[in-house]
Amino acid sequence: MKKVLFFIALAAPLCVLTAVELPNTSVSAVNLTDNPFLLMPDTIQLAYDEGMPVNFGFKLTTGDRMAVRFTPPSHPFKITQACYVPIGWQDDPDNWNAQCDLVFLKDGAEPGISLGKKTVSATIQGDLNWFDVSSLNLTITSGGFYYGVENKADDNPGLALDGDPTKHHVSWMYVIFQGETSRKWSNFDNIDAGLPVNLGDTVDLILRVKGDAPGIGEIVLEPDRVELVPASSIVASKTSLSYTLPSDGPVVITLLDASGRTVSTLLSSNASAGSHTLDWNTSGLSKGVYFVQLATKDAVKLAKVVLAN
Repeated sequence: MKKVLFFIALAAPLCVLTAVELPNTSVSAVNLTDNPFLLMPDTIQLAYDEGMPVNFGFKLTTGDRMAVRFTPPSHPFKITQACYVPIGWQDDPDNWNAQCDLVFLKDGAEPGISLGKKTVSATIQGDLNWFDVSSLNLTITSGGFYYGVENKADDNPGLALDGDPTKHHVSWMYVIFQGETSRKWSNFDNIDAGLPVNLGDTVDLILRVKGDAPGIGEIVLEPDRVELVPASSIVASKTSLSYTLPSDGPVVITLLDASGRTVSTLLSSNASAGSHTLDWNTSGLSKGVYFVQLATKDAVKLAKVVLAN
């Protein structure tokens, strides 16, 4: 177990960290036959993390990095944007906007060689800061990649960490660990930060990447999973689910909890080919992560849904 040399400090602007969300984005219905993301709410906010930042962070030194591994749902995948959430410190609240490098690294058992980097500076404290990285011309033709942030100054910027109980175990840190003389990569699961449990069982980094994938258009990648689906954060008590069927036949739409257990059946009927909309009342559900499953005679597909309140 590697021990970190730096210390944990309290993040100052917790009030603005309680809801890390994207702007409203309209998403049209998608086609069953050519899109793995079959069912999507009509109006959504895309996100991978569960939006529950903790009240601490890590003060890194110049040249240190933290990163997350991502796997595109299809290839080639062109990276277009990337973001992070900067936080301030109680003893240094005003330098959260310090310059840093967005770094993209080759896939492997740990982050590999640099694929490209861009120097940026955040403009919004405690919220998603998106940056256009299309000029780096990064296209992933197979497998995954790592995206991270490298400090260009000591201590700042701090990076927000997600403390939701759902853990993805794909966050990494590149520092000089206690007893070492040079920087090394270590997964959060192997880091002892003086917490009751290891770091990987405590927090995930809040980092996101946007890109273009064949047949899907622009998506937001969540951390690496066997099955990757875009997420929606529904903040109203009612929403609508839009979907398109290529042919007539039976349709079953089921709501599942984060562990895959059935919560309710939203629809079970025969439907004709074409576009359909299903009104969905979410007022009786607790906030958290759910999956909406659409089953037809041809396929079964999932879409991730995050109920924000």
